[in-house]
Amino acid sequence: MSKKILIFGGTGAIGYSIAKKMSVDGYSPVIISRNKEELIDKSEKISCDYEICDVLNNNQIEEISKKYNDEVFGLAYCVGSINLKPLKISKDEDFINSFKINTLGAVNAIKSNLQTLTKNNGSILLFSTVAVQQGFTNHSVVSSSKGAIEGLTLSLAAEFSPKIRVNCIAPSLTDSKMSQKMISNETIRKAIENMHPIPKIGQGEDFGDLSSFLLSEKNNWITGQIFHIDGGRSTLRIKA
Repeated sequence: MSKKILIFGGTGAIGYSIAKKMSVDGYSPVIISRNKEELIDKSEKISCDYEICDVLNNNQIEEISKKYNDEVFGLAYCVGSINLKPLKISKDEDFINSFKINTLGAVNAIKSNLQTLTKNNGSILLFSTVAVQQGFTNHSVVSSSKGAIEGLTLSLAAEFSPKIRVNCIAPSLTDSKMSQKMISNETIRKAIENMHPIPKIGQGEDFGDLSSFLLSEKNNWITGQIFHIDGGRSTLRIKA
């Protein structure tokens, strides 16, 4: 039986990097997103399965879980959104939509695959953001929903132990489709890079090794942890 790893947001920079590494490590990634053309292109490059799915459509999530049924050994939820604005101009819908995409989508993906992950002693990997614990201006919308992801990680790690391991990675800004508006300007990009003790923007490849390990059976004693892959931004100060 092939050991499937469902990767929601699997065509994004981080999700695809995880898929590539897990394929090399002997697992069978299934990349999942809304964009069929991207899915076909990227799945062909690494010879993996793909599924078209909008995480706001719970019926689509459930259909995927039924299709792969007993084969699911891991689940990574790499879907996200970046809605940056001052609180004074934010609307209820901004917070609700962010929560649906970043948090509720993860909840539904996990619920739909919970029975199989329990049976297979599987692993779940969620994604937060450095902005949850660091605190950045204009990040109230995304930090609220991603902060919920960190709380969810700890809660589910306790609830699912010892059968399922649940961990989370909190990245700093990573070069991806979502971040292009922020880093396409070279001056702004350089300024953001210099905010990190290791002065660069994150790349998808920075996440593949750790993510693959946490999702794999090699990880047999790590659960309930928030890992910061952020160039040191969350913990270090190198300038007075």
